[in-house]
Amino acid sequence: MKLAITCSLLTATFLIQPTHTQNGATAESNVEANVGVRSSATQSITGNQPSAEPTSILTTRPQQSQATPDPKSPPPASNNKPKRKVLDADLSGFDISDPKSNKKVTTMLGGSRTAAVPSATLLAPKRAKFYGQSATFDWSFTGHNEGYVLIITDEDETQLVHLQLQETRYRLDTSAIKFQPGQTYYWRVQVLPNPLASEPLEFEVVSAQEQQAITKAIAAIPTTNPYQSALAKAQILTDRRLWFDALGAYDDLIAKYPDRSELYNQRGAIYAQIPATKSQSESDFARADKSPQ
Repeated sequence: MKLAITCSLLTATFLIQPTHTQNGATAESNVEANVGVRSSATQSITGNQPSAEPTSILTTRPQQSQATPDPKSPPPASNNKPKRKVLDADLSGFDISDPKSNKKVTTMLGGSRTAAVPSATLLAPKRAKFYGQSATFDWSFTGHNEGYVLIITDEDETQLVHLQLQETRYRLDTSAIKFQPGQTYYWRVQVLPNPLASEPLEFEVVSAQEQQAITKAIAAIPTTNPYQSALAKAQILTDRRLWFDALGAYDDLIAKYPDRSELYNQRGAIYAQIPATKSQSESDFARADKSPQ
């Protein structure tokens, strides 16, 4: 009896096979329904022949057509950050110091440097040209301080400027100071309450002839556009390699037009000329990348 039932089941299994219709469609197998297994894909017939492998469901999905962009709609925003503007102009020549010179300047000014004391970093070339119309002196210092003293002396160590300040920047008023054309002066910064000043840096006042040429060039700038006029003045000072004056001119421009990227790029290019102001250069270039104009 058991043998008869088993044979009947086997016979039924072999007899139930997928059949092909005349138009090539495949009928779904009833055997899989009997054993409780679902087929993931049905067999396909090509040229009335069964395919060797089941066709994936993913390949049978209709492809979505891409919408044609509206020519009037704005282009999608780019995720790329704006590239830093690279200035091609050669700005070397701000530092006019002679590397072969062994000239030393007295730096004590109030004491003997017998131990290491905190000192300000002067943000300028070792020796720079000086015009004086918009000269700005900058320095940096990290740590505790009670203010600063800006000191400017001549070659005889006569103090011409002795100003106590709270900021690390000072726009020098040259109307009350008689700097002589062609002469060299020294500037240093004392960090209070330390008794000693920093090592000095030098600046050389331009000759009387060059002073007249600069003044004449600035006076010839058209004044119809205030921004372009101020920018042209800054460019003249830059072309003359006047470190203090050029930076002072760009400081004024940035104060009035803080969103102009070209101002940060051009001031950053000046800062990039010496190692002492590398961080200022990077800061200006980064700010230029974020400026809307």
